[in-house]
Amino acid sequence: VDFGMTQLVDGNWGVHGLVPKELFVPSTTRDPPKYSRRHLTDLGPADLALNNNTVHWGYFSKLEQPRLTVSSGATVVVEMASHHACDDYDKMIKGDEGMESIFEWTTSVKGVSRRGATGSGDGVHVLTGPIYVEDAQPGDIISVEILDLQPRLNAEGKTYGSNAAAWWGYQARAPKADGSAFTAGTFTNTPGQNDETVTIYEIYSEGGELYATLAYQFSWPTVTDPDGVERDYIQYPGTCVPHDLEGFSSTVSDMGWTKVSPISYVLDPFKAKIPVNMHVGCMGLAPASHDSVDSIPPMPTGGNLDDKRIGVGTTMHYKVEVAGGLLSMGDAHMAQGDSEMDGTGIETSITGKFKITLTKASQFSQPWMQPLDFPLGETADTWIIHSFTKRDYLETFKENPAQIFDVSNIDEAMMNTYLTTRSFMMTTYNVSEAEANTIITQGVDFGMTQLVDGNWGVHGLVPKELFVPSTTRDPPKYSRRHLTDLGPADLALNNNTVHWGYFSKLEQPRLTV
Repeated sequence: VDFGMTQLVDGNWGVHGLVPKELFVPSTTRDPPKYSRRHLTDLGPADLALNNNTVHWGYFSKLEQPRLTVSSGATVVVEMASHHACDDYDKMIKGDEGMESIFEWTTSVKGVSRRGATGSGDGVHVLTGPIYVEDAQPGDIISVEILDLQPRLNAEGKTYGSNAAAWWGYQARAPKADGSAFTAGTFTNTPGQNDETVTIYEIYSEGGELYATLAYQFSWPTVTDPDGVERDYIQYPGTCVPHDLEGFSSTVSDMGWTKVSPISYVLDPFKAKIPVNMHVGCMGLAPASHDSVDSIPPMPTGGNLDDKRIGVGTTMHYKVEVAGGLLSMGDAHMAQGDSEMDGTGIETSITGKFKITLTKASQFSQPWMQPLDFPLGETADTWIIHSFTKRDYLETFKENPAQIFDVSNIDEAMMNTYLTTRSFMMTTYNVSEAEANTIITQGVDFGMTQLVDGNWGVHGLVPKELFVPSTTRDPPKYSRRHLTDLGPADLALNNNTVHWGYFSKLEQPRLTV
């Protein structure tokens, strides 16, 4: 479901939700995914293959050592791991050597020991990289074109993903269907009560197209990690769930994970039919302002935008702040609606092919390049303008960036996206402010990118065709003669058939049907 801004002018501002009917038409046939291990090799060998030495977990950092160095114009294949893979170890990790090395956590070994900007879990995404781009210097632009995205298969040749309806989701701010408040253990001061629910999705093929459907759901349990720390809500990145149903292996339990009580499952959920739209949720460059920053809030150099449009055919443009740029990517999704409403998309491990291009500041050829101060998306026909509650939260809260989580709101995000869109159009197309405002109003759609990442995001979709004037102009296809095809008017316009500026139960009818 996509949530967008309907109108921001009529007093009672409006938001719409677009619910595709096909979500509720279960598939009649389910074929294995059209992707196979053989097919995946079409991407070529990975330039950055997944393992615990090629990733960093939960942060962007200008101090992180590059895992790969490339020159401008390089095409690279990068494997990305879902940080939610241990919601079902058997389906998303087991038998995959690279994934096992990342998620290994026993009483004696932790595959990736540092998780978060300070190492305390303040940041959740498994990010592959960073990639150092030769000759990139502050003020330049690195452009990343997404050429292909393909799902990572498990040992059985299948792909699964996880969705967590968690405490940070927007739904946690709203009353539940029964009117009660959403609970998340000690986080909501309700120990022993937790409404957080994980849905495991399976990817399948129908008619040559990929879809995701609900495989099963479970309520988040109280889990104790191999170091002996008990947590009763989704709190620490890489937590592995020790499932207790018949058919699950004992691998997670053998590593030292335990739970307080049996897990509650829904084994036959509604088999919704979710169209697959693979995209990269978290991709960007290291900022210069801090040594390390949490991977969750998006920033001017990109990061966790969670925009479903950052898929095949999209190029992202980032302004460089540190030498080499230090590009990292991860948090891939199999699907997500605008807003990422309950906290995550369908978090899935995905492999991508990317073309990386450096544009030196001395070679800028487009008006938007010099002032670029936000992560700009571009497709063949659309500009994607991104902004947030705070355009640069690292500057606003430079002494304590975590303060962004206390000020999340959509009003500021919408205002900043409007201002960014207006400025971009005035600069790029040399239109006046008045021209920009009317063009935005008629031709630009604003939507809620995500309402979950602390620094909430709104995007503006600017069709390029708005700025390509017609070379010929024909008369409208409708004419007075044509309109008579409707037949005579049952309510013709005149001062006796209208009322102006109000609705009223006292108004006398002009027509009864």
